[in-house]
Amino acid sequence: MTQRTKTTMGLVRLENRAWDDVYARDAWIESVPGIKGGAPVIKGTRITAHAVEARLSHGDSLDEIAAENPDLPREAFEAAVRFAKAHPLSS
Repeated sequence: MTQRTKTTMGLVRLENRAWDDVYARDAWIESVPGIKGGAPVIKGTRITAHAVEARLSHGDSLDEIAAENPDLPREAFEAAVRFAKAHPLSS
């Protein structure tokens, strides 16, 4: 396999991952002006994307967070974390 082929394959994987993030965002994340001041939340909840990411950074696991919210799939929390990491809060 040539270096050019490897580079092309890497770019395709990167593009596919980017589309996965877009799909996850559209499927699970919304901003509604009257909910949490328009902060991005998991659809149908008041759980902000950045709150999920903060809990992970303080030692909670996605499994723990998901267990507290049995009506939501783990994918919703994964999407929240990806969104929060891609859109960090400004200080």
